[in-house]
This record gives sequence, structure tokens and C-alpha cells, in this order.
Amino acid sequence: MTRPTPYALLDLVEAKTPAVQRDFVTKATQLAKDVGGRMALANRVLPPMVIPDERALEADRATDLLVITWYPTTEAGETAFAARKKWADQFAHRTYATQPIMPFALKINSAVLFTLGLFNRAAVPTSEDQQQIQSLIATADIVQGVGIYEGNWTEQLELSNNQPIWMLNFLEYTEEANFEVHAEDAPAEPISGAEAYGEYGKRMATSLAAVDGRVAWRSTPVEPLSGTDDGQWHEIAIATYPSIPALMTMYAQPAYRAAHVYRQAGLARTRLVATQPIAEE
Repeated sequence: MTRPTPYALLDLVEAKTPAVQRDFVTKATQLAKDVGGRMALANRVLPPMVIPDERALEADRATDLLVITWYPTTEAGETAFAARKKWADQFAHRTYATQPIMPFALKINSAVLFTLGLFNRAAVPTSEDQQQIQSLIATADIVQGVGIYEGNWTEQLELSNNQPIWMLNFLEYTEEANFEVHAEDAPAEPISGAEAYGEYGKRMATSLAAVDGRVAWRSTPVEPLSGTDDGQWHEIAIATYPSIPALMTMYAQPAYRAAHVYRQAGLARTRLVATQPIAEE
């Protein structure tokens, strides 16, 4: 007997006030429950959004809320989305349909954690250690030129309040991986962009674990259902980090920089959004 395919709706919502954010989350949660689904994630976006894409629409920069609802079947998700027509026009939002390939709860046994380097953690400074933070800002330039600059880091540090960060990644793969910038790292035989990104995932796992980060969500394919988006996204991924300094520490690691070559080679476009769980009343 074939198991049903899980389904998810991902919403990026323009909701400036906590009251409007809670209203959307409440409505989306109830519709999900009505068809056997559940709320998987409700996070506020930390401005400024990290958008390493000059072609990003202006509307993308207005996003304030990230919501993911999970459904046991495609039919359940489509039913919930159809029911939204009663109130969806109250909110400026974009909705994407996607199929989860990794849930939020990810259990790894201790042997694997050791292999990934979790027991050999990198030293992560606190936000109060300004000397080390400034050093990280100066060296964590792995994504320089694609949207992150010192002002972003400084503001993200202030807004995140040294709390955990959920980084939303929209990913569009190249048909064939492009190693022109790092020709010395190119494999002997051509590989696809998806294969290059997969190699990046393997190579950066140790660096991610070293700062106590993890991949919390992956889903593919990505189908826009409402709103306007000029991307042709192949996958959505969410990585979590204990803090912004932890993320910057990972970027500054030589092992991560070596892995990042494969990310650059495999992606035609990417869009990143820093988020945190919304406060509960």
C-alpha cells in the first residue's frame, strides 16, 4: 500500500504588527487542523532581509512573517488552501506548495554527532564581546557581494537579541554546476547544480554541527500558489543556528569556505531570509 505524500504550504506575509501576524497564524492554524494538518512554523522576519539577488521583487523585501503549515496529504493541503479564499485577501502574502523531504524534528545518534564535529565545537562569542564580533563581521564575508554587508550583520545582531535564528533558503539550481570562479575545485566530470549543492551539504555538515546548527527542513518541488515571485525555485531549506554570532562563526571557518565553493557552483539563484519564532502571548 502506497503511503500518502505529505504536503506543506509556506507563506511569506506582509504583516507589520504582532496583532496582524497572530491573526494570520490563528486562521491558518485552524484551517490546517480542520483537515488533519498542523502549524509547523510561525516565525517573524528579521529586517533587513538578506536577499542576495538584485532581481528580487520589491515585495520580497516587505515580508514580515514566515508560516509553514503541514498536511498529511496533498488533497488535505489543497482543501485548506481553497478554504483560505474567505479571508486571504485581508493579507498581502505569497504562498508556495511544496512536499517535505525532511521534518523539523531531526534525530541524530551520538556516533553521527561525533563524526559531524558536534563534540568539537567552534568557539562562538556572545554579542557582548564586541572585539570578537567585529572580527567576525570582518572575516565572515563568504557571501559578500550577494547581499550581506556590515550594516546587515550589525542590525541582525541587535534585532536577534542573541536568540536562535532560523534561516530560510530558497534555492534554484543550475543545470550544470559552474566552477569558473574556482576552476581548481571542479570535479573531473561535469555534475549538475543539484549534485554540487548536495556535495556542499555533505562538506559543510561538520562546520554546521561545530556551531550547534542543524538542517531543520527541506522540501521540493516548490510551486507558487499566490502572490508574485520571479524565481523558479527547486527547493526550500531551513537551517537553525543558536545565534547570529554562531552563523557568522560558521561562515568564517576555513572548512565551510571550502564547502561553499560547491554552493556557489550549484546555484543559479538563492534568497535567504533570517527569522525567529514569534512570541507567544
